[in-house]
This record gives sequence, C-alpha cells and structure tokens, in this order.
Amino acid sequence: MLHIWMNDQQKKIIIIMMICHKPWGVTARCPAVCECPAEPPVCPPGVSSVSDRCGCCKVCAAQLNQDCSPARPCDHHKGLECNYGNDRLICVFSAKSEGRTCEYNGRIYQNGESFRAGCKHQCTCIDGAVGCAPLCSNKLPPASPSCPYPRLVRIPGQCCFTVDCNKGTCQPAYRLWSPLKENKCAVQTTDWSPCSRSCGMGVSSRLTNKNPQCKMERQTRICTIRPWTERDLNEGMRQTQTGTIKGKTCSPTEKVAEPIHLSYGECVSIRLYRPNYCGVCTDGRCCSPRRTRTVPVTFACPDGERFQRLSMLIQSCKCSKNHHGVIAISLYMA
Repeated sequence: MLHIWMNDQQKKIIIIMMICHKPWGVTARCPAVCECPAEPPVCPPGVSSVSDRCGCCKVCAAQLNQDCSPARPCDHHKGLECNYGNDRLICVFSAKSEGRTCEYNGRIYQNGESFRAGCKHQCTCIDGAVGCAPLCSNKLPPASPSCPYPRLVRIPGQCCFTVDCNKGTCQPAYRLWSPLKENKCAVQTTDWSPCSRSCGMGVSSRLTNKNPQCKMERQTRICTIRPWTERDLNEGMRQTQTGTIKGKTCSPTEKVAEPIHLSYGECVSIRLYRPNYCGVCTDGRCCSPRRTRTVPVTFACPDGERFQRLSMLIQSCKCSKNHHGVIAISLYMA
C-alpha cells in the first residue's frame, strides 16, 4: 500500500479542488431521452426563453440567485452564469458583465439587479443609476357594470389600496357614470445610456414602462462604437478620411462597398446591413451620434435558434468632448 504524506496546507488545496470540480448532481444531469412539451414555454415578463444545455428543449432561463443546471441554464442575456455557491449551483453575474454597481439605502446592487424598495416600489440598478416603478396603483378604476361604484380602501396587513365594489351611500342618480374604457398607462422612458464598449459590439440600456403590464423594466439594444477587427478599423479610418466635415459638425461617410451580416456571438443577422461611420472633428473632439433610432434585428444561430435584438441606428453625428470612441458605426439596411 502506497502512503502519501501531506501537510495541512496541501490537504486544504486538495479539498478545495474537489469542491470546485464537484460534478452535476443526479437531478441536474441531462436526460437519456429528450421529452419536450408540445408548446414552447410561456415565460414571465423579463425572463428569456433559451435552449437548455442538453440540446433538448426551450426553457425559461434561471434568474439571479436561482438554482441552475444543464436543464435550466442561466439567463445569459442578462450577463448571468451558473456558479457553485455554498452547496448548490446558482446564477450569478459573470465577471465580464458590463456596467457599474448601485448603492441604495446602504446596500450595493449589481448592474441589472432588481430589488424591492419597501412594499410599494420595484427598482432596478442600471449602470450606476437606480430606477424605480410603483407596484401599487392609487388610481380609481372607471365604473363598469361589474363594479358600478368603485372606491379605494385600505385593508390591514396589505401594502396597497384595494378596489371595493360594494354599493356606496349615494343614490345612482347622483353618481357619475364613466363608460367602460381601457385604463391607459402613462409611459415613462429614460434616455439610452452610452454604449458599454469602445471597441466591438456593446450594449446600451434604458428604463421604460412601455409594455402591456405598464411596469418599469430594463430595455437593452446592441451598439457598435468602432469596428473590432483591425481590417474593419483600417477600412473605417480610410473611409472616414473621405467624409465631409463642415466646421464643428461631422457628417456620415460613404457606406461600405459590400453589405454584411451582423454578428452576435456565433449568431448572424438574417438580413444584410451596411455599416456607416461618423467622421472625425477638425478641433480634436470626438464625433459621436447626435440622433439615433432603434430597430429590431433578427439573428440566426448554428443550432437553428432565432431571436431578435434591438439595434441602434445612427441618424446624425456631433462633435463632443465625451470620448466614447473614435468612430461610431451606424447600421443601414441593405
């Protein structure tokens, strides 16, 4: 029998290596035979539908601090990855996740993390800024046949007011009747944040409640400040020199000669696009987008998956002291 003597430090290293390389549990392994529901899953608002790591089915992605496995991967669209924490696998923000943290009431929140501020507000950390949306509605709904005399009442133990449809003391002849109509949402939207990367494709985000639930949520779009490859960068610089520069403004240059497919990881856009660049300013300042618009771009992946991402399109450029990048790229559909 072979005896190997180790000191306490070596034993600790071996134990740590065994923990870090702990295999997936029995319940987390891929099934021998794929069995998927006939209909794709209906995920809650803000939760992505992704392919599982077993190559079987579409599933609702696990969110921050939720359990994860090959059958239920983390939401990579939000920068989450499966990581071993304590005695289970949970979703955490990856080290490469972009964006600044937020401090709120003495606590630190990661970029993209959602949290409750009391019982009346749902908040989200967006690149150093905290945006909150109300969870309670204090608006009296319009009268309807099912609730002709609505009123707001507070129930002990509950945070929000509740609509009471019991008949009041006023006579119907003296009650104001409102026709049944849809309760409209007051849309609130912040400006798009600067692109997260100065080279290659990045992400820009904003907060908006323009959705069927009228709840504040994080909306993202892809953006490119300058080309990633050296060839594209040289081509962009060459074309920038031919651009028209007038005084303290800058104009878009010529489109590239050949339309290209946009890339998003291993996936490419179905349609062709022609990147167009903003020029450089004569006084040394950076030429950056002045006006942009956002359009959906459909991407196709090698495994057959298709999805849409919002993309930034530059409409005009300006000279600015904010150096978000030397060259800004705009996408025009071919």
